[in-house]
Amino acid sequence: MLKYKSVILNESSICTGEITEGLFLRRYGVDIGFHCSISGSKGYVNAIIEANRFHLTAMQIFAKSPRCWRTRELKPLEAENFRAARALSQLRTCAIHSSYLINLGVEGELWQKSIQSLKDDLDKAHMLGIEYIVLHPGSLNIDHVRNGIFEALHQSPSTATLLIENAAGGDQRLGRKFEDIARLIENTTLGVCLDTCHAFAAGYPIHEDPQAFLDHLDALIGLERIPVIHFNDSRADFASGIDRHASLLEGKINDSLKYFLQEPRLQDKAFIIEIAPEKFLHNLGVIYQWQQEITVLKP
Repeated sequence: MLKYKSVILNESSICTGEITEGLFLRRYGVDIGFHCSISGSKGYVNAIIEANRFHLTAMQIFAKSPRCWRTRELKPLEAENFRAARALSQLRTCAIHSSYLINLGVEGELWQKSIQSLKDDLDKAHMLGIEYIVLHPGSLNIDHVRNGIFEALHQSPSTATLLIENAAGGDQRLGRKFEDIARLIENTTLGVCLDTCHAFAAGYPIHEDPQAFLDHLDALIGLERIPVIHFNDSRADFASGIDRHASLLEGKINDSLKYFLQEPRLQDKAFIIEIAPEKFLHNLGVIYQWQQEITVLKP
């Protein structure tokens, strides 16, 4: 049993209690998780060890450094150990976040390097048994991005689903506008990863009317094509175009985010928070509080 003490910034109250095994196990259908690290002597298994400490049911990792082209070797035994560890864990949803350097909307050497980087993540997902890869596709050239994605898919045996993540800003980045994402994934098996911080920073008023935002997203893309939500608050202002994640209740979106956790249409999603490990307990405390509100609301 893991005890936590977390400051909840709503009316300066303090939430104290216990996280018991299974507390966050797909409660009301939702999976809860964090971006976990593969650094350390045990490699990829380190991420599962970290997830197990907090009884997580979802997890995201980098399969290699996200800020350099150099890959990270994955040996068959390491992949086998990861699969075995996951089978013994409570994890239901796992995702790899692709490299930040990828840009499939350009031509030439960078396009080729981006394809190989994405293929490397696909290959690792295949070896590790990971079902999703989250991708920032790059520049706003939909046809070129689509061609690059399918070239990488063609070169890899992976059956992982690629999820296109929305972007916080940049008029020339594919992902700032959901209309562009809708065009990219049309008539494909591609999915979407919704980042709440990015949507807020891009000018979608999720803090004012989250229901209207989800209605718009459902009509445009279909909520069934969004299996993963990056459940981040924002340190940057609304419509700032700046990507700065904050812990739940510590940013500008604040308690409007609880609507997403309580929305019935999102009860089969994985909610993954991208925040520093020292803030894990705080965020679990907030989620616990919001889930208690769901319990009160249920007949």
